[in-house]
Amino acid sequence: MQFDTYTYALFLPLVFFIYWGLRRHLRWQNLFLLVASYVFYGWWDWRMLGLIVFTSFTTWCSAMLMRGDRSRHDRVWCGLNIVVNLGILCVFKYLNFLRDSFVHLLGLFGLSPDWPTLSILLPVGISFYTFQAISYTIDVYRGDVKPTRDVVAFGVFIAFFPQLVAGPIERASNLLPQFLRKKTFDYATAVVGMRQILWGLGKKVIIADGVGHYVDQLLANPYSYSATSMVWAGILFAVQIYADFSGYSDIAIGSARLLNIRLLPNFRFPFFSRDMKELWQRWHISLMTWFRHYVYFPLGGSRRGKWRTALNTMIVFSLSGLWHGADWTFVIWGTVNGLLLLPFVFRPRPRHPNDDATWRELPRCLLTFLIFAAVFLVFRANGITHLGQICDVMIHGSWLALPEFVDALYYIVPFFVIEWFGRHQEFPLARMPFPRVVRWLVYWGLLAGIALASLDYSTQFIYFQF
Repeated sequence: MQFDTYTYALFLPLVFFIYWGLRRHLRWQNLFLLVASYVFYGWWDWRMLGLIVFTSFTTWCSAMLMRGDRSRHDRVWCGLNIVVNLGILCVFKYLNFLRDSFVHLLGLFGLSPDWPTLSILLPVGISFYTFQAISYTIDVYRGDVKPTRDVVAFGVFIAFFPQLVAGPIERASNLLPQFLRKKTFDYATAVVGMRQILWGLGKKVIIADGVGHYVDQLLANPYSYSATSMVWAGILFAVQIYADFSGYSDIAIGSARLLNIRLLPNFRFPFFSRDMKELWQRWHISLMTWFRHYVYFPLGGSRRGKWRTALNTMIVFSLSGLWHGADWTFVIWGTVNGLLLLPFVFRPRPRHPNDDATWRELPRCLLTFLIFAAVFLVFRANGITHLGQICDVMIHGSWLALPEFVDALYYIVPFFVIEWFGRHQEFPLARMPFPRVVRWLVYWGLLAGIALASLDYSTQFIYFQF
């Protein structure tokens, strides 16, 4: 079930009213939320429900079997659960990638094994809920959280429908306790949630889908366009994927707010970052937090010298690239981003990532954005061959021709202006100190724009494929 469909527009209010109707009975409320989450997930393919139920149950059991003393017994159960979860992820997401890579490697030595390619359906959101399950197991082993005996509440923690498919990837210390205590309806929180849903839908339907139409045309056949058009395609795709993914996060966080459940923010206006380090502190925050806690710190973090810090940084970003997809283009994309962060390892600069850029710092923000967008062309490429075509055009193509589809600025400029003036809030519509008439004009204007834009283009959220 997609957020930008009439089905979800009916599903969410139904869940809202039944959920609050059960507010006096926590177990029934959680049970209903679990069923609703499974219905939401099964709407794509009911056959994949068994996989998420299996992941939830085995993770819950492994945590319950731990003693909480970091003994060999605990290490066995923790390690076994991690192996099982990563094994499932690798089979469904990476098996054919590993097979193709190994066959290609053997081909370099003159061997050509005839190994069949398996037809494996990639479950929606498997990377997200698998990482969430693994984080719980590790947190219980470390003693950061206590294992819950409530299997229903834990099932909701893994399958909570707003963030199930594309995050944010939540840690048990934030989300799980919210399912273990009774909640009361809060009108102000619900209003902010509705505003966030509206803003997220606007970003997805108006900006991401509108700009994505140009990106698809430019990159369908790179040789038909100039080098400047390829650069423009990178800029447009950066805007598309940000509006698409942060739009999903806004709808997810807003939907949870209607149930008085607080999800952690996933983006903090990353395109107004002054350097690449700050940008990655503001982009896909939940994933980078996951890698920091469960990969970077266990490898030693920044405690073992600059060269070890550099190596750990490269490992984290290469793995994060591979997490995004089973293709070498994603590994290259992650590795390049890691390399761009190495100057901050060897020559650290003081930075307060929670402060916002000023007007004087806009040129630095623009330069950071252009670097980020150029690297994102690697992310967007449909394989190594397609990436080679894009690079060939950028090397040998014309740099004097004007880029195609400059009218995409009609989407980008207003979007960036709104984001700039709203950057001091969680999202631009969070606080609107305007008369009621003005506020409702904004709401109805956004709704009209969403309705009109959905008639032209409607695409699946990009991160559903990860």
